[in-house]
Amino acid sequence: MNVEEYLNQLNESQREAVVYNEGPSLVVAGAGSGKTRVLTYKIAYLLQLGLPPYSILALTFTNKAAGELKERLTAMLGDTGGDVWAATFHSTCARILRRDGDRIGYSSHFTVYDTDDSKRLVKDCQKALNIDDKMISHKSILSEISHAKDSMLSPADYQAAAGSDFRLAKIGAVYELYQKRLREADAMDFDDLLGNTVELFRQCPDVLEYYQNRFRYIMVDEYQDTNQVQYEFVRLL
Repeated sequence: MNVEEYLNQLNESQREAVVYNEGPSLVVAGAGSGKTRVLTYKIAYLLQLGLPPYSILALTFTNKAAGELKERLTAMLGDTGGDVWAATFHSTCARILRRDGDRIGYSSHFTVYDTDDSKRLVKDCQKALNIDDKMISHKSILSEISHAKDSMLSPADYQAAAGSDFRLAKIGAVYELYQKRLREADAMDFDDLLGNTVELFRQCPDVLEYYQNRFRYIMVDEYQDTNQVQYEFVRLL
């Protein structure tokens, strides 16, 4: 299909969102009103205008949403649709870190810890620090660590904010040891994938510049749900 044939399949509001490309835009729409359709057709529209597929980054929050987007693009555009970077925040950051993570001290073969791995490591850290799970549960510690990473707080930042609060100070001690042991194992948890990519971009301007030049258009599905570190990742790009 040519450009007009694509656009003729959209209603007026959808068409307006698809063709606008003079700067940042925010599409606000309710459930079932065609947000994914707009995202898909905007990518197709840009490709029809001659933009290389590798210069478009489409970020989602779930694997299901990323899979649906890629399926729609491939159905519309064939193999070209598969060349668009349409993926979750986490898988996008993992891909970047596999390429350049050595710049911040990780190998290209770093391990990504799943929830069970993280739980085991936190329990090991509690044991090493003599923190009884009945006093502070591993679940609450993991939740606090995850929240700290979402807010881009390092163990030192967290401990400083804890002040004289006994419980938070203990959690801060676990957080510090947890990160130390992750580093020693050449490993990251899911939250680290985002935080370490932001750290990479900040410490290595040449790496950031490479991706800034590569991605001409960045689209975020459900943008209103971004946390602080996800927002910072997008802002830097």
